[in-house]
Amino acid sequence: MENNVKHFICGSGWKMVNGYQDSIRIARELQEKLKDFHDYPVVIFPSFPVIPEITKHLNPDSVVKVGGQDMFWELDGAYTGEVSGQMLLDIGCRYVEINHQERRRYLKEDNQMSNRKLKTAVKIGLHPFLCVGEELKESDEQVQAFIQKQLEELLDGVSKEEARRIIFAYEPMWAIGKKSTADLSHIQMVHHYIRSVVASLYGSDVAEAVYIVYGGGVNMETYLDIAALPDVNGLFTTGCGVNAETYSELAITTAVMLKRMS
Repeated sequence: MENNVKHFICGSGWKMVNGYQDSIRIARELQEKLKDFHDYPVVIFPSFPVIPEITKHLNPDSVVKVGGQDMFWELDGAYTGEVSGQMLLDIGCRYVEINHQERRRYLKEDNQMSNRKLKTAVKIGLHPFLCVGEELKESDEQVQAFIQKQLEELLDGVSKEEARRIIFAYEPMWAIGKKSTADLSHIQMVHHYIRSVVASLYGSDVAEAVYIVYGGGVNMETYLDIAALPDVNGLFTTGCGVNAETYSELAITTAVMLKRMS
């Protein structure tokens, strides 16, 4: 990417939306549609069972990268049903989702559990999409207080160099899966605040270097407006990302816009 173009990344959590064969097909189609695209990573987070089959067919030079939807904080042991970060690396993942709102809502995961996962992920070389965000629509002051407390607890024990590996994903729970997204002014305010918290913890050099991406109601009508915001370094979407046509269009048109803005 050109030096004066804002650093950017896209991610799509596939949840349990696509089946096994559909996931393989969509990943192949996405790679084909983006074969001449080299601007920034376009990450997919399929379900665990299909990841090895997808990574087996991805070209190492492709911008399409793969991540896990979760991981456990230990690398091995008697933890029935869990998947370790090392296993993710072994099957070709370079990214992992941590602290997603749905895991907090349905599985009662909290900041302390996610902190343990995060510290393991950055230590072994994964790039975490670390999800943060308030549960309810609140005042700016309440949102900022929630975000600060959440970040301080999630980042406890994470070093400055490790923090550089993190992609901060702002996902207000009240906007996830909804047809409408948060107001642009609200998104920019929270992203700027996240950057200021990172700066207070790790310095302005880290704060300027990290990716802060937005997820929550991203759709084909709103994504360009969101991507153009000064403190937004990426998009995190399910609806636009489970289809190769829309996800490739989102990636390509966003890159064109960012170059025009530079």
